[in-house]
Amino acid sequence: MFVDGVDVLLVAPPRLMWPYINAYDNFMVPQNLPCLAGYIRAKGIKKVAIIDCMPLKMGWKTLIRTIKNLKPKILAAGENHALFSVEVLKLFKYTKEILPETVTVSVGTHFSFLAEDILKNEDSVDYIVIGEGEETFLELCQAILSGCEKKDMRKVKGIAFKDDGEIVITEPRPLIKNLDDLPIPAYDLLPMDKYGKSKYLFASWGSTIHHSRGCTSSCDFCSFWIQMADVKIQNGKKKLIPRWRTKSPERTFEEVKYLVKNFGRYFLVWVDDTFNVNPKWEDEFSELILKSNTKTRWYCFMRADFILRDEELGIMEKLVKAGLQHISIGAERAEDEDFTELNKPFYSTEILSECINLIREKYPHVFIQMTFLTGLRNDSRETFKKILEFAKKLSPDYAGFHPITPFPGTKLYEQYKEYIELTDWNYYDLNTPVMGTKYLQREEVEKLTAELYRKFVSLKWFLKGILGGEYRRKMYIWWLIVTMKITLSSIFNLKMPFNEYHNLIYPPWYYD
Repeated sequence: MFVDGVDVLLVAPPRLMWPYINAYDNFMVPQNLPCLAGYIRAKGIKKVAIIDCMPLKMGWKTLIRTIKNLKPKILAAGENHALFSVEVLKLFKYTKEILPETVTVSVGTHFSFLAEDILKNEDSVDYIVIGEGEETFLELCQAILSGCEKKDMRKVKGIAFKDDGEIVITEPRPLIKNLDDLPIPAYDLLPMDKYGKSKYLFASWGSTIHHSRGCTSSCDFCSFWIQMADVKIQNGKKKLIPRWRTKSPERTFEEVKYLVKNFGRYFLVWVDDTFNVNPKWEDEFSELILKSNTKTRWYCFMRADFILRDEELGIMEKLVKAGLQHISIGAERAEDEDFTELNKPFYSTEILSECINLIREKYPHVFIQMTFLTGLRNDSRETFKKILEFAKKLSPDYAGFHPITPFPGTKLYEQYKEYIELTDWNYYDLNTPVMGTKYLQREEVEKLTAELYRKFVSLKWFLKGILGGEYRRKMYIWWLIVTMKITLSSIFNLKMPFNEYHNLIYPPWYYD
């Protein structure tokens, strides 16, 4: 660490956790911080550091002391999730109290979408990076470090800030044309030995990684495609166009080798919105992995219809041979008309059934995780019954049931804004409903969603998993251990087990 202070400090502050992802399980490498740090370092800003508090188990008191000692000229933090934006704002507030001259910069989806509102209400935020971060963050940091006056910051594309009380949002910045131009993220600035230490959870000795950005579709409930969309100004109005880009197979393979060689990371958690968009890329990347005999395993977010396409092309088998171990699919709903409502028309219950049957029959060792959305405007008790029946029919290894959450920036947010009951971002955890439906109170949606979990799980489900191979067995042992811990904790605290299983908890070191 730099003894005479740093120019730029990127921070992921302490945060609350879900009981099922706790201090004894994995913390994932946050891709945003090493990507930004790696880019500005490669362009000449050498005095840059990262603090990721969760794997370090660094609480607020220790963090504030560390920031005070490092004396950063620029402190950056940000969130794609509304939930943790509260912690980022707390970080900026504390920083301004001890180092008022430090310039604070927020990044990420949540801050991009609410830039005007945040600047209006939060004096501790100096600048907000809107959209894709690297080029904008570099230019902004260079301008700040060179002493550029506030009025000249209007020339920097893709930022928002206040100038003499006026909120300024500059011209949108075009997306990076060639992702291969980006350096390998600054993993070396992170405590890589602290990530993926769980003995059982999926990413044991793993790391996050991504080869692509953006999405080819524009689902109404998703905010991530918007962050990486092409922004066009037409007749004075902003128009968003879905855009998907990828690094080349060779550039991606270079990063994989770097993680394996330097940090012993053999499990790759691909955080791409959709891993399997381009079959040519998948084929070439798998070929590189297989020819090099690089022994990695992968967790990927995939589209079911693309899995069926890849099977027809003979690529799915190659992906599995190369390391595909764990697939997460957004199944979402049990009725086809709901996919149209969510602007996900390429899906159907038939496609989902065909996909999972294919994996079960041809690739039985591949772990299948599926997520379902509850609490749409027209949902009733009957809807929940249908979702449970469909989930049991599909019978994935793990099914997640989440109340739909209208995140800022999404079409869903505009459609459902008048129905939202909970506006505190602390509730936007993908487990707590923030609104009811036409036929159900918000509290009923919460109760019925929790019941879906309880009714999906059974002794037959558990035995099938525990006997289903090494990887699957470890996942089920992890589930059993954490479930027993939650049950014992609930009994000790005189609570009904799992009535509040999804509520966030404080790490024991949160305030330290």
